[in-house]
Amino acid sequence: MAGIDITMIDPAGIRFMVHAGMSGSGREAGLTLTSGGVKALMDAPIETEWIEDTEGAIFSGDRFLPRDLVLGFAMADELVGAGVTPGTVEDQFRRAFSSRPDPWNPSFQHTRIEVDSELSTHTPRWLSVQLRDAPDMEMETDPYSKRVFKIAYELRAAQPLWESKKDVSVFTKSGSGSGSGFVTVSNPADTACRHTWILTPGVWTLPDPSWLGAPGHRAPAGEFASRTVMVEVKASYGGLRITRERRKLHASTLTGQNALSAMGGKWIRFDIPPHTPPTQLPISVTGAPSSGARAEIHMPRLWTRPVGMEL
Repeated sequence: MAGIDITMIDPAGIRFMVHAGMSGSGREAGLTLTSGGVKALMDAPIETEWIEDTEGAIFSGDRFLPRDLVLGFAMADELVGAGVTPGTVEDQFRRAFSSRPDPWNPSFQHTRIEVDSELSTHTPRWLSVQLRDAPDMEMETDPYSKRVFKIAYELRAAQPLWESKKDVSVFTKSGSGSGSGFVTVSNPADTACRHTWILTPGVWTLPDPSWLGAPGHRAPAGEFASRTVMVEVKASYGGLRITRERRKLHASTLTGQNALSAMGGKWIRFDIPPHTPPTQLPISVTGAPSSGARAEIHMPRLWTRPVGMEL
């Protein structure tokens, strides 16, 4: 059945299926999205910037904005089954949402909206949300006596892009000494991939090419098509993480200590463009210990929509 399933997943991992447009069944008893009550679920909001002159304007850039959503829900205790205390469904669902992280819970994560669809290969996709304002419950009549609740949740996704399972490509070398090979990179999503390297001790030569080409035909090309970065990962680090992700230290040990000195004054400069097909890039290591060497490149998948937009 074509369509989408929408599930809310609370911080404890409890799942509330609120729309069953694909599977046709399995929706949480007594809980559903309301008709006309969903806003800003699809495209990530953007802001464009322009430089104006006497002949019009020139595009100068754009950026993603926080995503502010409205999700309307209808809840009915009587559809859950006999003997349910009035307000039980509404109360349990309300406790899934908060406006801020739980400062006492180091593993806390906000409630996620998960969308699954046969229309996409890379599915499900999810979006973390928190309360932007207090839920708005209709009170024209007493919902506790009627045992029917209609509530609009105003939510914010600080990171407005939908996420799907990341891809990881691995290069390994057994034993000490030197070795070379390839990693396979790709990006089927419609936004740039800010990848992360995880390296064991050794002296690594990492690929960092610039890219050119039409969507679906991107390839290393241009002025820096053969660019590489040499990184020395000392045994005392235990391992090294190098990331293109924003708001994170570019190079750090696996325990989170600053390791920018390992970069020798260089940086990983180039993201993997949207709609890049699988491409092999060369990688090598020298000075590997007797336990061998391993390099992982982690490629997150971020999408402007919960369905489609794929390579």
